[in-house]
Amino acid sequence: MTKNSSDENPKRGVGRPSVSEERVEQILDAYTRCVARYGIEGTTLQLVADEAGMARGNVRHYVGNRDDLRKMFNKRIVARYADGAQNVVAAGLPGKQTETLVRHWFTERAPNDDYAAIDALFAAARYDEALRKGLRSTYLGMEALAAESLSADFPGRAPGVYEDAAYQIITLAYGHWTLSELGFPAGRAESALRGALRIIARVADSVVERG
Repeated sequence: MTKNSSDENPKRGVGRPSVSEERVEQILDAYTRCVARYGIEGTTLQLVADEAGMARGNVRHYVGNRDDLRKMFNKRIVARYADGAQNVVAAGLPGKQTETLVRHWFTERAPNDDYAAIDALFAAARYDEALRKGLRSTYLGMEALAAESLSADFPGRAPGVYEDAAYQIITLAYGHWTLSELGFPAGRAESALRGALRIIARVADSVVERG
């Protein structure tokens, strides 16, 4: 009789991630911590292997070289924050999509390795054109998402109104995430949220264009 995967690994339940998927996540978590600590250029496969508690050869087996690892990390960050924001907007009530989005962005969270790693990506992007293009594309997408949400919530305003407000929200969000790494007092997220809500209110109060 031909064995199936459950016969080969009886301890693995239906729906559980494979060992390969678990190892990739373990390596990406270790890479994130290393990038947060040493920066992009300072993060070697050996450092990642040591942080993950595995052999360097295993890191190469599961994710490839340093460039492959960085690409996988970038993809995960985009999925976690940019794609996640799209899901938040889609779940928002009509007329409240932008408010739902900014409440998601400015929810108070403890500083984490993702934020520091993103800052390291920005630092490396100054010298890496491909990385710079990738980050710019991601943040332009987030800006566009905020502008589209504003347009859906408050139709009829001049296009520049949405774009200006979206950029203000994005810069406020990035600045807030970055400063949170410095241990700013608890409650600053609420202050940043109020600023973002004021930006939304200005769009709501702006003049509706007449066709």
